[in-house]
Amino acid sequence: MKGRHTPMYSEQAIDDRGAGAPLILLHSSMSDRTQWRKLGEQLLSRYRVIAIDLYGYGESECPPAPEDFTLAEEAQRVARIIRQRLGDRRFHLIGHSYGGATALRLTHEQPSSVLSLGLYEPVAFHLLASSEPAHRIIRQVAERVAECLAAGNTAAATAHFIDFWSGTGTYQGLPAERQQMLDRYIAKVSLDFQALLREPLKAADYRELTVSVCLLRSRESPLPTRRIAEILERTLPRLEAHWVRGGHMAPISNAGEVNPHWIDFLDRIRE
Repeated sequence: MKGRHTPMYSEQAIDDRGAGAPLILLHSSMSDRTQWRKLGEQLLSRYRVIAIDLYGYGESECPPAPEDFTLAEEAQRVARIIRQRLGDRRFHLIGHSYGGATALRLTHEQPSSVLSLGLYEPVAFHLLASSEPAHRIIRQVAERVAECLAAGNTAAATAHFIDFWSGTGTYQGLPAERQQMLDRYIAKVSLDFQALLREPLKAADYRELTVSVCLLRSRESPLPTRRIAEILERTLPRLEAHWVRGGHMAPISNAGEVNPHWIDFLDRIRE
């Protein structure tokens, strides 16, 4: 008897450790599940920490139909992995950058499943009006990355992306091995832009979310993510927001300041 095929995901694309209430962690573009190791280590005694490699990162598979790839597809894959691990059990959710945008989309689709939502500068570019400077800035970055890839200049595409978020010259200053690893991810970054800029949901679609949200952002980050944070602060009804130092990549580069906010938020929700 033939049944419907359910895709199974590589154990290597998921870290699942600890005990307690489930906590799902979604990383940024150009990263993988290992970016959460410091946070995970601090929470393992109280939470079941599950860090997932998003499509095309770490050891995960690539999207099956890249030309049609959407943010909903990314969120649906995460939802399938969670369901395979947890069944119908509810979970806490934290996402950084592209992982934050995915976490928002997943919470919109399954609001009753999410116990709390932590966001660090979600790159939900679809919340920006197409006429505003923040949208034009990020659209130009996406177009430049796509142009470099189309010309076969992978390193230039990666450098443009990395330097936008972390400062001019950042990519050039990295060791060659690190550059090569990042170059491997840049094609998926272009798909992330595609998914984010084509996403149909608008800010109003998130107004009814009643989950508690902790939003972190940095004054050192580029305009687009600061504007998205402003929009979410006006939109989400149960949101608390905190400033941190370190720019857009602070969850990796300044985890010592970022992680205590997550830990305090989760412990208050748990109590």
